[in-house]
Amino acid sequence: MYKLLALDMDGTLLMPDLSIPDAVRKRITELQSAGVIVTLATGRMFATAARYARDLGITAPIICYNGAMLRKADDAEPVFCQPFDIKIQQQVIDFCMDRGWYVQLYNNDRIIVSRLTHNLSSDPDSHGNICIALGDLRQRELLPSPKIMTRARESEIKDRTAILQEHFGDRLFITQSNSRLAEMMMKGVCKSAALQSLCSIYGIKQEEVVVCGDSGNDLDMVRWAGKGCAMANGMPHLKDNADYVCTESNSFGVLEVMNKFF
Repeated sequence: MYKLLALDMDGTLLMPDLSIPDAVRKRITELQSAGVIVTLATGRMFATAARYARDLGITAPIICYNGAMLRKADDAEPVFCQPFDIKIQQQVIDFCMDRGWYVQLYNNDRIIVSRLTHNLSSDPDSHGNICIALGDLRQRELLPSPKIMTRARESEIKDRTAILQEHFGDRLFITQSNSRLAEMMMKGVCKSAALQSLCSIYGIKQEEVVVCGDSGNDLDMVRWAGKGCAMANGMPHLKDNADYVCTESNSFGVLEVMNKFF
């Protein structure tokens, strides 16, 4: 019997307009009432993920920043947080900004950038959260960030990700949550590692976990879980590694999984 359900947000739990259909909300409520642990496992910042968790009545710790933080929606302090080593963080900032790349960091539930640009405004996390422009980040003394993100046109981001992998792959976990983003965390940070920590809290076994995802940053947890599920709209490589590929997309793929495995 499966005891824990972990849901990616964008492209999975959320519809393209970032809503959650009533049928999905109802089924999540039913699962939690039956004793199933439901959590979010997302690359999104904590402040955004926490709003969705509260809306869905999720009381378990949620996984955000691609696994760099595990925290209950209403808790002031995380169960754990694994931010950047400050020296490596500065090296990444210097590397990106020297090449004219957009860089986005996070601190105390705030987004940190050099300038307020279209790259920021196109990020759903920028809506409803505090965004601070500090100018040249190379010249700033910054606190450690749980994640660093760069955004570019779809035609550029694959090459940019490869360049980052070549220079920082031995120290960082680098992944793509969509075709325009490259996201960086410290080595060892990933959704599956955070899920393992969450399972240890509740005494749940790996084989009792079901996960749902759609993108490259979901790959490790889809491989790890007892039942790794890919949405119909998921990336081909994720589908190739999933135990189950949904016939439905986004929220309705999640509903399909809940009805099939719970």
